[in-house]
Amino acid sequence: MQSYALAIGAFPIYLLAKRELRDKWYALAFSQLYLISPILWGVNQYEFHDLAFGVPFLLFAAYFYRAGKILPYMISLWLVLACSPFFTIIALVMAITIMIDSYFTPQRRVDPRFVVFTVVASLAFVLYLQTLPFLPSYNLSTVGTQSYTFFGSTAYVNPLIAIRDPIGSLSYDWLPKSLYVLSLLGSLFFLPVMSGRRFLPALPWLAVVIAYSPALGAGGVGPPYRFSQWSSFLIPFAFVGAIYGVKRLESSSIGKSRKMITRSLLVLMILTTATLAIVSSGLSPLSPSTQFSIGDSTVPTDLQPGLLFHGVWPTPVKDNGILDWFVEQVPANYSILTQNQIGSKLGERLAPVYIFYQPGYKQILADAILVDTNLDGLCTTCLDNLLMSGNYILHTSYMEGGIYLYYRVGL
Repeated sequence: MQSYALAIGAFPIYLLAKRELRDKWYALAFSQLYLISPILWGVNQYEFHDLAFGVPFLLFAAYFYRAGKILPYMISLWLVLACSPFFTIIALVMAITIMIDSYFTPQRRVDPRFVVFTVVASLAFVLYLQTLPFLPSYNLSTVGTQSYTFFGSTAYVNPLIAIRDPIGSLSYDWLPKSLYVLSLLGSLFFLPVMSGRRFLPALPWLAVVIAYSPALGAGGVGPPYRFSQWSSFLIPFAFVGAIYGVKRLESSSIGKSRKMITRSLLVLMILTTATLAIVSSGLSPLSPSTQFSIGDSTVPTDLQPGLLFHGVWPTPVKDNGILDWFVEQVPANYSILTQNQIGSKLGERLAPVYIFYQPGYKQILADAILVDTNLDGLCTTCLDNLLMSGNYILHTSYMEGGIYLYYRVGL
């Protein structure tokens, strides 16, 4: 589903580029440029994340705004806001962008409903997020909801860290940060920057990328300058900005040179992006081997660093078949506490599946506990506390592989 959603993003890019550049071939080139972007691939490869769906929704919102279609814009923006609490900040900056747009382009009358709805929807969603801790239906069994609120999102990203120590934040991992920004904008020849206000909504998250440090993202945000789901906040504005960057460049050119410059730019951007995908993304047999995620079994798990060539197709975790057998032993009506990589095998069960979550884990009494000590994501302290409570007994095990299945006493 995530792959399809991200791929659909090429459609609004095509529509927007065709509308603004008045050329279907330019539009097709931009949509292809989007689809071959290794940064987009990184979003898709790095597990399943709801915020990835914000990419196509934002792109549709950008197109519907320029087309003056208020109702589709409202639907697109509302779907964007549902994808992540961080999108509320981006939406508020989008409202500022629309107001700047109406000021600098008085000849193009901007429907004030776009500004009003963007602001009202963002503030309404902030209010909704703040009520989450008081809604019993959202009280998750293994992790509190405070970090899902708008102001509680500072538990994920705390901007005060960067304010208190700006030098330390900016200097931390400065080279990978620089390479990431260069990959994002350099492959588009920095055209998004030339677009001015079109790239403005990306600045809040770009600031997080530049100022990131382990202390700033201590609540669970990994380095956002790697190819991962965090690029979802930047990709839409990078490509929308590139379209308007080309349009601005065309407006400053004359006659035949205009088309020549545009065609040359698009060809060079496609070649640069394709080269970047081949040599640096981890998704090419020639690029440095990269295990994008340890969260599930849908990524390569047998990569060996230093090899000239490597596989790119998903490979199962160690003892994958044995884990499948253990999963089959658990009655369908039993709730299960397990690790993330095993949890992906339990997605079709109707009974609750709980995942060890650190550091906000809350102890629960599931009907069964299935763990593999060789896989990441095991909270050993949590497991020890549950076993010492006397509420569980060992049902079966595969000691050679460190796989254990426990049942709750009395079942």
